[in-house]
Amino acid sequence: MKIMLETAAALLPPQTYFSIREVSQLTLVKPYVIRYWETQFSALRPARRESGQRKFTQKEVDVIVKIKELLYDKRFTIA
Repeated sequence: MKIMLETAAALLPPQTYFSIREVSQLTLVKPYVIRYWETQFSALRPARRESGQRKFTQKEVDVIVKIKELLYDKRFTIA
């Protein structure tokens, strides 16, 4: 699974911003989980468009991949 996550992050399309749906598909994390993680991790604060939609950068996608690895693979807890 770790290889798959690294591969997904390395093969991101060449675009500046990603929607939460795109990030969810790339990282295999549900959108509601990503929204929850935003409230728990200060490193994950995506900018918002005028319409209120989140716009994730490559750096934030990498943070999501790292959080997923720590929580799911290494069994760390948020606390």
